[in-house]
Amino acid sequence: MAHTDHTREIPREGWADYLALLSNMEKEQPVRIEVEGMELGDQPLATGLQLVEISLEEKGSDRGVVEIIVGGPGGEITHRIQKPDHIYADESESGELECLDIESSEDNTKTLIYFGQATTAGARKMD
Repeated sequence: MAHTDHTREIPREGWADYLALLSNMEKEQPVRIEVEGMELGDQPLATGLQLVEISLEEKGSDRGVVEIIVGGPGGEITHRIQKPDHIYADESESGELECLDIESSEDNTKTLIYFGQATTAGARKMD
């Protein structure tokens, strides 16, 4: 993903508060999650499921892990990013969050979470 003028890095010390606020604001909104990198190439993880929670673990052996939970009628999916290095927020010109980019250099992956209109952007319905 190309970072634009509307991209800002969330400082590490602000991750927990930012993700908690985001979790509250976007709760039950449909999201699309993609994972880029690894040997698998780009993999869609979830499309059109509702955000249940996104959080930073602050205690114990999982300290520093970002956990994303999405769900729908079929149940919940949890995606964990073990050692994130950077979190970027890509915003529209009006300041609406379009995509959260969580990068981990340990396994060389990017987890992209698309919000709102961006969840369906580029998705075509097949008849």
